[in-house]
Amino acid sequence: MVKVNVGNIGIRPIELGDREIMAAWLSDPEVLRFYEGRDRPFTPEMVEEHFLSRSRDVTGCIVICDGKSIGYLQYYPIDDGEREKYGYKDREEIIYGTDQFIGERDYWNRGIGTELINMVKRHLINTYGVNRLVMDPMTWNERAIRCYEKCGYNKIKILPRNELHEEIWHDAWLVEYSAEERGNSEMVKEGIRLRENGEYQDSIDYFKNLIESEPDNGELHYQCAWSHDASGREKEAIPFYKAAISLGLKDEDLKGAYVGLGSTYRTLGRYKEAESILREGMERFPDHHALKVFYGMTLHNLGEHSDAMEILLHILAETSEDHSIQSYKKAILLYASQMDTIWDQ
Repeated sequence: MVKVNVGNIGIRPIELGDREIMAAWLSDPEVLRFYEGRDRPFTPEMVEEHFLSRSRDVTGCIVICDGKSIGYLQYYPIDDGEREKYGYKDREEIIYGTDQFIGERDYWNRGIGTELINMVKRHLINTYGVNRLVMDPMTWNERAIRCYEKCGYNKIKILPRNELHEEIWHDAWLVEYSAEERGNSEMVKEGIRLRENGEYQDSIDYFKNLIESEPDNGELHYQCAWSHDASGREKEAIPFYKAAISLGLKDEDLKGAYVGLGSTYRTLGRYKEAESILREGMERFPDHHALKVFYGMTLHNLGEHSDAMEILLHILAETSEDHSIQSYKKAILLYASQMDTIWDQ
C-alpha cells in the first residue's frame, strides 16, 4: 500500500475505521450524482464489502487535505477484459486505471482534484513504470472530463452503454494519459528546434508557456533547463532541472538531467550540492560514464584529488579506443588507486 504527499494534499491506505466517513460521503446525493448513483446510498457495511473486502488488485486510498480526510481514490492495473474493451492489444504495456471523488463538498471547485490526479499520475509512472493511465467518465460528466484534460489526458473514443448509473446505461469517454507521447510531442520538438537554431530566448519562452499549461510534465522542465544552460544562464536552469527530476523522466533524459544539474552546480561553485546530485544519479545509473566524469571533476574541486584521478583513470582505461591507452590498460588500472604510492625497491 502507498502513502504519498505533495504539499498539503496526500493519500493514505483506506482502513476499516474509514467506513463511517465513506458511508457519509456516499449518502450525499450530490456526491452520488457523479459516483455510484443516487439510487444507491451506502451504509458502513456496504463500504466494507465494496471497498475493503476485494479480491481484485485494487489499491484503495483516502485523500487528505490539510490533515483532513476529504475523499477517496483507487488505482489498479486494468485486467484482460478491460484491455479488450478499450482496444489495447500490446500485452507488454503497463496500463493502470484510476477512480476518485472528493466527498467533502467544501473542497469542491478549489483545484484539488487536478492536483490529486497529477500527484498520483506521477507516482504511478515513476514507481510502477506505467505506460498509460486510463479513465472512463460518463460523457455527460463534463466537469470531470475538463479536469482530466487539464491533467494531460486525451479523449480516445466513446464507449457505448459503458456504465449502469441510476438504472440507465450511459455512454462514456475513454480518456488516456500516455507517458511516452507526452514527452515526444510535436510541440516539444518545436522548442528543441528553436534551441538548436541558436534562438535561445525564444526556446526558453516557448517551454515556459508550455509549462504553464502542463506544470507536471517533467520533459518540458528538462528541455527548459537545457535551453537556459545553452544560453549561458546556468543559475536560472537549476529550478527547472530539479522539477524535471522530481516529476519524472524517461531514463535517457533523467541521466541528462542529473548530469545537467550536477554540472551546473559545479560551475557555480556549489560543489557539495554538485557532489550530492551526481552521487544520486550514479546510484540510479551506476554504468553511466558521464555522471562519473562530472563527479570526478567535482571531487577535484573539493580537494579530493586522488579519488578524482582514480575515477577518471578508470573511465579512461575502460572506454578509450586508443590503441596506446589500451596497451597500458592494466597498468593504468593498477596505478589509479595508488597515485601517491612511491614504488621503491
